[in-house]
Amino acid sequence: MSTSITVRRYLDKQDVQYSVIHYPVDAQGRWQGDIGDISPFRVARAMILKDISGMVMAVLPITHRLKLDALNRQLHRKLVPAEERDYRSVFADCSSGILPALGEAYNFETVIDDSLLDQDFVYVASGNAGELVRITGQDFQLLHSNAWYGNTFSQISEQRAAQQNTEQKAKTRQAKKETDVEEIDVAPVTSMRQRIERITQLPAMPTLAQKIIQLNANPYAHAEDLAKLVEKDPSLSAQIVRYAQSPFYAYQGKVASVRQAISRVLGYDMVMNISLGVAAARPFKVPPEGPLGLNAFWRDATYSAALTQALCSMVPRELRPRPGTAYLAGLLHNFGFLLLGHLFPKEFAVLQRAINKEPEASVVELEKRLIGSTHMEMGAWLMEAWNMPKEIIVVQQEHHNPAYDGLHANYVQVVALADRLLKGLDMGDAESDELPAGLLDSIGLNAEQVAKVLECTVESREELDTMARQLVA
Repeated sequence: MSTSITVRRYLDKQDVQYSVIHYPVDAQGRWQGDIGDISPFRVARAMILKDISGMVMAVLPITHRLKLDALNRQLHRKLVPAEERDYRSVFADCSSGILPALGEAYNFETVIDDSLLDQDFVYVASGNAGELVRITGQDFQLLHSNAWYGNTFSQISEQRAAQQNTEQKAKTRQAKKETDVEEIDVAPVTSMRQRIERITQLPAMPTLAQKIIQLNANPYAHAEDLAKLVEKDPSLSAQIVRYAQSPFYAYQGKVASVRQAISRVLGYDMVMNISLGVAAARPFKVPPEGPLGLNAFWRDATYSAALTQALCSMVPRELRPRPGTAYLAGLLHNFGFLLLGHLFPKEFAVLQRAINKEPEASVVELEKRLIGSTHMEMGAWLMEAWNMPKEIIVVQQEHHNPAYDGLHANYVQVVALADRLLKGLDMGDAESDELPAGLLDSIGLNAEQVAKVLECTVESREELDTMARQLVA
């Protein structure tokens, strides 16, 4: 039997390049030996679980074992291992006992050990015994954009952990060598623009983010519904609780649950928008370091959201944006950088180096010169593909244009103003820290009010930095 028809059709439909290699496993997918340079940490295996709500595919490295109790706590399910007769018909085009770890190809709800998201390449069963399909780590992530992720429902053996540590050290040494290279080749601007234009399918919105948006659109939803949804993701739950405990909110009591974070400190809208931002960003893998890396992204996003929210409270009522939507706009306005780093890591590295070499240069001008597209365009494409609110899309497109006076201009103006204030703190990517009089007039603010907001922000820098680190975690 050749590679599963379902696998071949799915990969071809998704326009994913792959290769097929031979590998030594038995019919149950158990590892039978070494296959050269391929790390077993990159080989994904699938397990089918079930409960009264249906079947779930769990995907984890062959080096790990499943911790079913932890997975059930994460998903709020009562899953047990499914028997082969439960799912055999679904994998009718595969050899007996072989389960390709591509849940969406077989219409399974899927949960993935997120250690697989850090690999350059991932190997999955092809459907034929003794064969693996090799795809890039980036494509593996894109193919599982709707999956749940986690790192608490599997456990690695001590021997495998030592091997992983050795491999990670080698990877770090190689990354340092690459960083030390004077120049990194990058595709010409015209070629890069063509590559961007050929993107026919942007990453799908993660399932959790979709559910948050659906809940937000439900006029009958209440705090308990939101708490239950957030609590299905232990990592997100921990972030929300830590966020609520930050000194920035000056809450004197103890916050021990998402429910308490909503009711006592943050409120429904704040938890909704923080959760949406974190869930939406999670599948995007970009380096943590650098002026556009994940650390800088969440630091700038946290400050921008806080400034935007504070500025909104001072805007005259007739001009005031909805605070919750404005907060989300500030949090996500540079999302295009994540998409660029995720889809085009080589070009992203070039842009980061250019910013380091020319710190006074306009980031937007560097993007146009080196890449041929901007993070504003890429962010807007993604938000449109995800059917995000129009206010969010417009802010993506126009936040570097303080003179914008079109639809939803008040959202653009408060985010643009926040960006310029951040520039005064040596943060963000605004062209200048100057505050055009027209920008202040357009949202009914004066220099004294803005100075007061900035002063409060500076006084809270330690707390905001802590909150940003928590969002990266």
